Amino acid sequence: MFKSLIEGLALIYEGLRQEVKLIFSDTAVITSYIFSVLFVFFFYSYVYSHEVIENLSVAVVDQDQSKLSQQVGRMLDGTPQLNVDYRTQSYELAKELYREEKVHGIILIPKGFGRDIQKGISPKVVAYADASYMLYYKQTLGAVMKTVGTMNAQIEVNKMMATGTNMKQAVENRRPFNPVAVPLYNINSGYGTFLLPVVFLIALQTLQISAMGVIGGTLREGGLFARTFAYANKRFGIFFSTIGRSLAYLVFSMLLLVIATLVVNRAYNFPMRGDMFEIVVFLTPFILSVTFLGMTAINFFRKREEALMVVTIFSIPTLLLSGASWPMQAFPLWLQKASVFIPTTLGSQGYLALSQFGASLYEIKDIYIQMWGICLFYFVLALWTNRRFIRVKEKVEE
Repeated sequence: MFKSLIEGLALIYEGLRQEVKLIFSDTAVITSYIFSVLFVFFFYSYVYSHEVIENLSVAVVDQDQSKLSQQVGRMLDGTPQLNVDYRTQSYELAKELYREEKVHGIILIPKGFGRDIQKGISPKVVAYADASYMLYYKQTLGAVMKTVGTMNAQIEVNKMMATGTNMKQAVENRRPFNPVAVPLYNINSGYGTFLLPVVFLIALQTLQISAMGVIGGTLREGGLFARTFAYANKRFGIFFSTIGRSLAYLVFSMLLLVIATLVVNRAYNFPMRGDMFEIVVFLTPFILSVTFLGMTAINFFRKREEALMVVTIFSIPTLLLSGASWPMQAFPLWLQKASVFIPTTLGSQGYLALSQFGASLYEIKDIYIQMWGICLFYFVLALWTNRRFIRVKEKVEE
């Protein structure tokens, strides 16, 4: 028994050694797996480090030129979201500024705005915002709604004061209760805080599987798969070899994610609320799942170039199915079930809960158990894949 244990450990070590050798002997693999992952971590974090867009340039088309319409323009300029860089009476000029990308939104105050307010008629303030860029749209529309709402309140309070109501009573009548919004986990409602942790995992998954596909495609293209892993052609050899090979990716990928969690988050002031040890424990089955999925995916890559072309295509669907950009509850039930087989679906949920929500590993134990289930599923497929290619070579030699 002791001898079998020593042989098993030797096979694990040999698998680890061979996989590290394959990784560092291929420049394309080093670039796509190590440097590209780090580049994505730091570059994306830098791009979204401001979290919220402020001082967005807009044009105000004031066709009324009354005191009230000018007050609206000043209030819009006073919001942190917008900068009123252009004031004009010409809507056509504002459209030209928008086409030239000198402004990212247009606010139109129609003629008769002040007169309608004095008559008790509700006038309109029109906001034109680019809905193809949701961050611009959100900031422009939010600033306009806030400004108009504040002005409405001011007018109503003035009307009540004109009837003899004191200011305090008028304010209380206008707003009988004062709701207080407390954003949880994402205090600034920033884009980066909720999205980047998911991007980290998806980038790692995509680029690691691409690198593994390049290695596997190279071995298959040259007929070197069985020769490279000939040491595993023993009893339980595939089992121990697969574990050994997976340890190489576990070490490198874990190191990359630790850098993302500790270094990148702190460098760009993103929150980090979880216990690092629990995060590492949770990420272990995630990385192993990605690794065994990568081993299984070699079935589809006969040439090294195919991996780079095919795997990248699935990065956007993977982001959508993670639930970060669209609620999981809005997907059809069959798609919700199928998405579980993508490691980042459960992985991103658990990673967000631990790193951003401050949850403990015990509180997400259901996700953690499911993550190990996915890991075991792909481990079985990886064993079958590795054994298949060695058997094919054995039949050719016979």
